[in-house]
Amino acid sequence: MSKAFVDTTVFTDAVLKGPPYSTGALKALARFDETELPTYAIKEFKAGPLSHWVWLHNKFATLKSFSKVLGALHGMAMSPRKYRTATAIEALRDVAKSTGTRQTSALIARYGEKARLDSILSDKYRLAIRYRIFKSWKIRRSVTSSVVLPLPCYKEVAPFEDRGLIEISPVGCETAECCLAPALKQRSGDLQKLKNSTGTGASREQQRRYQTLRQLIHKPKEPMTEKMCRELGDAIFVFFAPKDSVILTTNIKDHEPLATALGKVVELP
Repeated sequence: MSKAFVDTTVFTDAVLKGPPYSTGALKALARFDETELPTYAIKEFKAGPLSHWVWLHNKFATLKSFSKVLGALHGMAMSPRKYRTATAIEALRDVAKSTGTRQTSALIARYGEKARLDSILSDKYRLAIRYRIFKSWKIRRSVTSSVVLPLPCYKEVAPFEDRGLIEISPVGCETAECCLAPALKQRSGDLQKLKNSTGTGASREQQRRYQTLRQLIHKPKEPMTEKMCRELGDAIFVFFAPKDSVILTTNIKDHEPLATALGKVVELP
């Protein structure tokens, strides 16, 4: 029986994005007899991609202007928040496919003849993004055969709307010690292999992962914090993926060295 261990990238494509990403992800999941989604992927999804979509929705809700939102995106592109910028632009491109088919007459009937196109576009994008956000959360546990690796230290609090803005907190755990810490620390040999495969790395993400693995190995009595849990990232999926499963990810570049170190297999959707 074929089994897939699904990472955050494939999960995000399946629940949040539109075609061709969603269709591609769902077709990939359908190739396997069994698909497992670790709760860690839901946590990463909410703190990452979903929070970026929420940011974009709230910009449309507060600025009420398509051009001003583009200005805000341009300003953020100059900041270190490259992931949020990239995801927000991707969200705009994605929802444009679903909002660009409505006729002008239908828009006039809804917004009135005096409505400015700038505000109409802003509202259209806001509503389309809002729909995707709430739908993705609703179906998060239904796109795979099962959701595994529960996180007692993490509460899956649904996004909610308050006075036109979407609230998404909390996005992390609020405990002193990550509930995954005991299982990780019991297998110091595997942590060492993951650290060796990571090296110091060229990227900041890889460097942070390396330092976190190093601390878990050499200072096991110190608590594994929420920050450390986030910084492990891809290593969490590789560490906990069953030996008889395939790790399904679009980020094969980062996953593959980690998986090879533990004798596991990674595939693209």
